[in-house]
Amino acid sequence: MRFVKKEERTYKNSGAGFVESDTEMLYPRLCAHRGFSTIAPENSMPAFGAAVAMGAEEIEFDLWPTADGEIVSCHDGTLDRVSTGSGRLSEKTLAELLTYDFGIKHGSRFVGMQIVQFEEILEKLAGRCIMNIHIKSDEEGTGWKAETAAPYTEETLAKIVHLIRRYDCADHVYFMTPNRVILGILQKIAPEMHRVCGFSGDPKYMIPEAVEFGCTGIQLFKPYFDQAMVDEAHEKGLMCTVFWADDPDEAERYLDMGIETILTNDYEVVANRVNGRLQKRTK
Repeated sequence: MRFVKKEERTYKNSGAGFVESDTEMLYPRLCAHRGFSTIAPENSMPAFGAAVAMGAEEIEFDLWPTADGEIVSCHDGTLDRVSTGSGRLSEKTLAELLTYDFGIKHGSRFVGMQIVQFEEILEKLAGRCIMNIHIKSDEEGTGWKAETAAPYTEETLAKIVHLIRRYDCADHVYFMTPNRVILGILQKIAPEMHRVCGFSGDPKYMIPEAVEFGCTGIQLFKPYFDQAMVDEAHEKGLMCTVFWADDPDEAERYLDMGIETILTNDYEVVANRVNGRLQKRTK
């Protein structure tokens, strides 16, 4: 283990790096998708740290449970693309995952990098940014009619919630998932934490399900939305996040549409274009 778990700690966020909560922070915002993944391996501490150091107010990452109940961050549910391992991540123990290299496929400078655990992210960045936490599901793509939360159980979702509360950042996170079972569990066990309904293959279900599960917003997926959908979401009191814009011109168009949060894989390039508009935000 690369860090000391403080099971009984009393953690209180404070200091110069502390940012406003998700409710208080102004819109629009840029969100560093998988961290600053153009310069460091996606879903890694170097990628998250680089994004925050560059001024990102929000980062996005994905969580998965391991076979022995630990929580780790990785975009894919399988290991082949992002590591030297293979097979489904949730079928491996944490000890097994730590034997794989999660840096070498990004470049030789990151050889030997291990998978990051959720608690490591919290330990370094709790209260230092807003966290868009994507809760994956084996039923991704058909989440609007999902019947299970697999590979998640209520127990593993409760573990995530417990860690967030322990690190005093319940108001600095929001969960994004297209899976209605997961939305329902989170609504029950963590009603105070914001939830966002994601795209699950048919955009017509997003707004009704967001309303049904008390979500604060929807996460749109290009090209499956238009201005009418954004306007309808706003009429229902829902914020709109969009995945994704790596082109500055496209990001400008999304801001013109009234999108509140834009996910980007290339934080610096997009931020250099739109930061002038972000600096003019008012309450």
